[in-house]
Amino acid sequence: MTRIPKAVAGLALIAVTVVACGDEDGTDAGSDPGTTTATASSPTVSETPPASDTSSPSATTDTGDPVPSPIIDKAVKDAIQADFPALVPAGVPTGWTVTKATYSSKRGGQWWIYLEDENGAQVTLYQSKKPVGAIVHQYLAGAQPAGEVDLSDYGTGTWSAYTGTDAVGLAKGLSGTAAVVVGPDQDTVLVLAQQLLTAEDAGTGDGG
Repeated sequence: MTRIPKAVAGLALIAVTVVACGDEDGTDAGSDPGTTTATASSPTVSETPPASDTSSPSATTDTGDPVPSPIIDKAVKDAIQADFPALVPAGVPTGWTVTKATYSSKRGGQWWIYLEDENGAQVTLYQSKKPVGAIVHQYLAGAQPAGEVDLSDYGTGTWSAYTGTDAVGLAKGLSGTAAVVVGPDQDTVLVLAQQLLTAEDAGTGDGG
């Protein structure tokens, strides 16, 4: 009554053989499926950067222009040729869109960049050779001084803050020009102001 049927014994032998083979040929694959998944997906990860390389400076920007912005690059060339120290964002903020950029040689040079933040609010950079006070009151209705903001860590020094009737601004005299960034609130304006450098410093030039 204790004899094991031959059929059952054969099945047991087959099972032992299969387990032994698995240990020799596929221990990593069988015992660590997580590693296998990471290895299997790594070619996909390594193939992805070439497709997204052109927007790597703002890799999470799905709705904004790639960095650098072709709209800004095209417009700023005239400013560079005129030796106007146009300010441009070193990187378009995540989720933002550049809607327009314009340079005019009138009145010694004038530079504008129009953007929309991720919520659709308009943020604008104005720059000209007018005095700071003049450009602030021209583009920020009801402007009143509201302290200072130190952007030395970002390379542009201290900016003057202003509140207006329906917007706020940051302004600064820079390289013989005056610039003001106007937007819905100070946090939003700061996002752009922290990115600003002259076109040459930002690497925007003939090479695009």
